[in-house]
Amino acid sequence: MDNKSSYIRQHYAILVSKFTFSGSNMNNLGETLKDHRLASHLSQKQVCENICSQPMLSSIEQGKYIPNAEILIALCKKLKINLDLLSLHDNYQISDVNKFNKTVDNLCNNHKYKELKQFLLDDKTIEKINSSQHTQAYYYYLSISYLQADNDLDKFEFNLNLAISEHQNPISLTTLDRLVFISMATLYAKKNNYNKYLEYLNKAFKDFKIVNFEANQIVIFYLAAYSNILFKKNIDALNWINQGIDFATKNNSHYMLANLYYLLAKTLVKENKSELALDSQNRAKVFTELFNEKIFKFN
Repeated sequence: MDNKSSYIRQHYAILVSKFTFSGSNMNNLGETLKDHRLASHLSQKQVCENICSQPMLSSIEQGKYIPNAEILIALCKKLKINLDLLSLHDNYQISDVNKFNKTVDNLCNNHKYKELKQFLLDDKTIEKINSSQHTQAYYYYLSISYLQADNDLDKFEFNLNLAISEHQNPISLTTLDRLVFISMATLYAKKNNYNKYLEYLNKAFKDFKIVNFEANQIVIFYLAAYSNILFKKNIDALNWINQGIDFATKNNSHYMLANLYYLLAKTLVKENKSELALDSQNRAKVFTELFNEKIFKFN
């Protein structure tokens, strides 16, 4: 068994928490798989073919069994589940009306992006937006909903630009400003425009070392790593993942660690036909440092 396969199997418990990082319980993994299976009108037998046994899939759906990462990835691929969905640790307000903000929280945290888009485009929602800060958050969420619900890169970019236009202070960046910039960087990664990606990446991390910590900042590292995977720069992606995990642990935060580890697993899977640029000894040292922190401190 090679190091990559060993890593993936050893850390399955961390990787499956990809589905629960927004605060839900472990049952949501099985519920997520079952919901997508039923929506696709597939039987358990059809889904588990060449992946696992039907009793195992049934146990997974009932929350009685946690699959290893290889099975999880295969099931998600079969069910066309988007593994790049993200929620924020603390969602941003789009209104002074608490009911509207709670609706955004619920839809985002449950990855209901079609419903989120419909809610944001409703006239009653738009009427309650009454400040520049709320407007920026509104366009940010609308951009994400277009991306996740429709994979509409044009509307994703259009609404991100509207969010950027609401940036009030060119000197001092808020975490939301940085999230908008890194989202724009990810857009250009999807468009394979490396220069524009770097432009917005640099904006997202401008004066980053002197800012006060907020958990949502960890998302910036995740998206930087994800963008490099899109460019097939897997070693750069590993470096961003490393920085993200280090940033989270240094600030005593477990937020996004499951996602960062999961992204690491995906990167290693992509590398299974070629050697990493780092020699095996350095890889082992890095993995040991990263996973000891995760396994023993947060799990």
